[in-house]
Amino acid sequence: MVQRLLTAASRLYSFLFSLVVAVILGGLTWISWEFYQEGQLQDEFEQHGHLVALSVDEANQKQRSWRDIMSHSTYLTVTYKGKTYQSRFVMDSAYVGGGDKVNLLYHPGYDAFRQPGHEVRFDQSKRKSRLIEWTSIRDLTNQHRLLLFCLLLSIASFFCITGLIVTIIPVPFLSAIARFLFVASLAIAAIFLTYDGWAYVQYYQHIKAHGIVLPVHVLDTRKRVVGHHSSKGPDWYRYEATIAQQQRERVIPISEADYDALKPGDTLITLFDESVDDLMSTDYGPDYSLVLLPAFFWLLTFLFIRPFFDRGSTKAVS
Repeated sequence: MVQRLLTAASRLYSFLFSLVVAVILGGLTWISWEFYQEGQLQDEFEQHGHLVALSVDEANQKQRSWRDIMSHSTYLTVTYKGKTYQSRFVMDSAYVGGGDKVNLLYHPGYDAFRQPGHEVRFDQSKRKSRLIEWTSIRDLTNQHRLLLFCLLLSIASFFCITGLIVTIIPVPFLSAIARFLFVASLAIAAIFLTYDGWAYVQYYQHIKAHGIVLPVHVLDTRKRVVGHHSSKGPDWYRYEATIAQQQRERVIPISEADYDALKPGDTLITLFDESVDDLMSTDYGPDYSLVLLPAFFWLLTFLFIRPFFDRGSTKAVS
């Protein structure tokens, strides 16, 4: 009796936990999609709108959207060509009230005003070499990155919600769709990682072939563990150096031999490629983990897709 109660309590706990996770994932998916749509609309105004200097008739700080909770925003009432408009305005550093002058973007197609882009972007890609923590996702725009994040959240939400439904009501068709989508996701991840590794090798070879020899001043060196530290096996390290190049501090990849030999104040011989504004140590070798990772995902895809072919061949024989 006690064992049955414990089993039932364990199942109830797992169900409630999965339900909470599903709700959180669903909420994050919705929020990311809202941000994506908001960004798309902002881009439309930035590209096709024009700035108009206006006088604020009225400013209302009453919250009207969930976005207002996360920002100090107010809703401005302005008059343009005899027509009254309202526009959401985020106040970063200065207060805006009635009678103040503001510059707003007007889009003729939407016949609406929006605040010009006000976010500050810190481009760290020029300080740290792309060869460090490489990913071709950096080539995507912020909007495309947000769309990709939304897609990943949608897939995770689908798996979580599907698992909840199947635990309550066994639906073979839904389980089959989930298995197919899981294998498809693995295959897509393997394809992307393969492309990512290929792009890395092309970028590395480009610097190797077209880079010019450039001595630089070493400010600091460090080594970082790739992945998680393990006490059971040897760690895989990545070696970096902070150098001074054209009055800028930059972080570049170096070899293990460079790390052992260099100290602050030494001179390091690098290869500098002006076309990509990137550099690396002359004896730095490529990161082979970017080749092993797609191979691992291809192996997983093969292992999960194999039962489908075995099942089909068994039916054909019978």
